[in-house]
Amino acid sequence: MVSFYLKTGTYKFGAALGVSAALFVLGLSVSAGAQIPSNQIPPKGVNKIVRTLLPSWQVGDLDKKLSQMCSLGRFNQRVAYKYSAHFQGPNGASLVGGAKGNGLNLFDPTGARQPGRDYWFYRDRTSNCIVYSAKVKPEQSAIQPPPS
Repeated sequence: MVSFYLKTGTYKFGAALGVSAALFVLGLSVSAGAQIPSNQIPPKGVNKIVRTLLPSWQVGDLDKKLSQMCSLGRFNQRVAYKYSAHFQGPNGASLVGGAKGNGLNLFDPTGARQPGRDYWFYRDRTSNCIVYSAKVKPEQSAIQPPPS
């Protein structure tokens, strides 16, 4: 199971996903037709999507340096939109792809990543790429110590 942190909270991809009023998870199937070359078929797991009515700019803090590196192809997702969030609602629709600071789904040849952050890419692999980063909050233990 993979956990990503949006600025508005932590969301987990996997079998144990809950549904809230503003957020739900939808699995879509990707069929590999005969017209797609075998080296371009995305790996399993690309079909995990988070949907929310929140505006996309709340996914994290805008990082101008990483956005410039993304535009130059030096800080990108390994597999575009393998982990993704779809924003829709009154503020407009957008799709962002995710990567983790520990290297999960992240292409970072210059070592600009920070292990305690999640990265969200808007328009990845274009000259107008925007990178948002969100600090990962440590998960609280399910077992709380008794009060002293």
